[in-house]
Amino acid sequence: MSVEVATAQLLAYVNEELLTGTSFRADAETPLFEDGWIDSLKILKIIAYVETITGREIPDELIVMKNFRSVSTIAKTFAGGEV
Repeated sequence: MSVEVATAQLLAYVNEELLTGTSFRADAETPLFEDGWIDSLKILKIIAYVETITGREIPDELIVMKNFRSVSTIAKTFAGGEV
């Protein structure tokens, strides 16, 4: 899966599934944690979604804040072949 496709799919998931009940729409560079849009429960949903769309399990050692700062960062890290 390309980084671009993963970014689009993940961005749609975040906006349509995780940011319900708000008029806010994240973009690929929105700081998800720093701006308070994603919490500890929602990050588990993101991890599961990324594993589903990439077909790969995310190793525990890669589940660190720096890899989940934005949709763009998540896609580059996990769909870009770094895992």
